[in-house]
Amino acid sequence: MAAHPPAVLPVPQQRPRELGPLQEMVDPIILAELTRLGVSAGETALDVGTGTGSITRHLCDLVGCGGKVIAVDADPPILDPTGVLDVFQRDLRTEELPVQPDSIHVAAARCVLAHLPNRHQLLNELITALRPSGHLTLIDIVAAPVSVYAPADADSALIGFVIGTILDGLAARGIDLNWGNTTPSWLLANGFETVHTRWLADTWAGGTAGCQLYAEHATQLASHLLAKGLSAGELERFGDLMTDPSVLVRGYTFASTTARKPRQQRAT
Repeated sequence: MAAHPPAVLPVPQQRPRELGPLQEMVDPIILAELTRLGVSAGETALDVGTGTGSITRHLCDLVGCGGKVIAVDADPPILDPTGVLDVFQRDLRTEELPVQPDSIHVAAARCVLAHLPNRHQLLNELITALRPSGHLTLIDIVAAPVSVYAPADADSALIGFVIGTILDGLAARGIDLNWGNTTPSWLLANGFETVHTRWLADTWAGGTAGCQLYAEHATQLASHLLAKGLSAGELERFGDLMTDPSVLVRGYTFASTTARKPRQQRAT
């Protein structure tokens, strides 16, 4: 795999509105995984799907001035270039990861693989990029039952319908909501060791970042929701309910998997 020259690219100032709430949900998960894996000074880290750049910056702190962080995103955030950080703009549906084989100590990908049609190919690229004994941490949203509490039964039913239909809409867009459940088997098939998956879901109250994320996804999928029988008034009501602190919903379930590449990788 050919390496590309490092570059820090100018990118648009505006990021998708969902990234802030999504980062608030996912960052604590990935930070806990990186702490458990013990990223060390001087190592090389790969961050795929940088979001707002928060984890990229954290990795830079962990590897220190003697390490290297490679950040890859289709639309990377503005990150201050340093001797530690290289930023690449890549459409991973059609372009390879800009890394050499066996060069990465730890690689992280958050809410990326399930979104891509070539997810298996990208996972293989991540596997190839890892050094022997290197660590991989992957997080994706997976489908799970909807659980809702609202003071009015009609509002509970509306919220349950909308969230269920959002999940259907994400799947219709090509997002594999079972990918996070199957990731461990793919890693085991590639000889990975200490494969460990946690499924995490929290209660989200109206007005919190999680419910903001639901509201944003409902806005993005408005045409799909309307086609499934939701009225414009009900869509607006859902948005209002996602700001109501008396509403409690089960948040998205995240599958978080970590694994270690063996010292001797067997062919598959």
